[in-house]
Amino acid sequence: MTDAGRPAVPPIVSIIAPVYRNAPSLHELATRIADAVAGTWPNYELLLVDDGSPDNAWSVIQELAAADARVKGIRLSRNFGQHPAIAAGFDAARGDRIVLMDADLQDRPEELPRLLAGLNNEVDIVYTIKPNAEGGGTEQITSRIFHAVFSHVTRSRVPYGIGTYRAFTRKVLDGLLTYPEYNVLFGPLMFYVGYRSIFLEVARDERKHGPSSYSFWKRLSLALRSLASYTDLPNRIFFAAGLTVLALTLLYSATVIIQCVVLGAGLPSGLTLLALLILFSLAVMLIGLGIIGSYIFRVYQEVLRRPRYLVTQTLNLAPEPPRTA
Repeated sequence: MTDAGRPAVPPIVSIIAPVYRNAPSLHELATRIADAVAGTWPNYELLLVDDGSPDNAWSVIQELAAADARVKGIRLSRNFGQHPAIAAGFDAARGDRIVLMDADLQDRPEELPRLLAGLNNEVDIVYTIKPNAEGGGTEQITSRIFHAVFSHVTRSRVPYGIGTYRAFTRKVLDGLLTYPEYNVLFGPLMFYVGYRSIFLEVARDERKHGPSSYSFWKRLSLALRSLASYTDLPNRIFFAAGLTVLALTLLYSATVIIQCVVLGAGLPSGLTLLALLILFSLAVMLIGLGIIGSYIFRVYQEVLRRPRYLVTQTLNLAPEPPRTA
């Protein structure tokens, strides 16, 4: 009961799932979510964000939204990527509790009550980790890269095998929405902003319909983007490489001078060694310039202030109130 004597309104739960090539799994996803949370968290909304999916995902979302008003559809004008699609779901979410999950049924909807129950006055974020390092060889390699990135960004020990599936409070979402950068990556950002958190071990199911759209190279690219977005580690690595090349060059020069002055040896011809040193130094400089250029390009993208995504259609979402000057 509230102070006024009225029964307390159950908190709203917003479940966000980006959709890309997931049309075959959406009916089962919506059904299993309803079965999992309707009893304990009846006041929920399922936000399905169609990220320019090339299959008939939007038609399926329309069917689900017509049958159940709790299913909300957001259709982006094209494929912007997973994190812009997540941003669209975050912007539309009105819940007091937020859940982020994949739409491919690898994240088990039956675990939702367990995740939501973990949120309390002492915990703001419930992360999930995979048990026993699930996944194939390339997936484990990229997962370890992400683990190293997260650990470096947060300067803490982050459990290996952390997944997208997580629940958090409105306070955390409001904090995330204050970061306006174009190249947002919500995984590392959620660690970066802090807040009190716990980790739950949650098994993942096998993907039922088609291969994952995340190839090894896409995962690796995302890990490198995480490094560029939240750390200066690449720059520091190449600064250290430059100092190493300089130290080796000075050491070699000192060795040659000692041989000539003290031992009376003639100057070595060393054309091959000289060519190798020049090529090595040139390679280090070009790679370093490439890294600097990637940072400059990211700054350029932020200066343009382009929107992260564009919405072409929505379902079961109330229109935004008019903005006042």
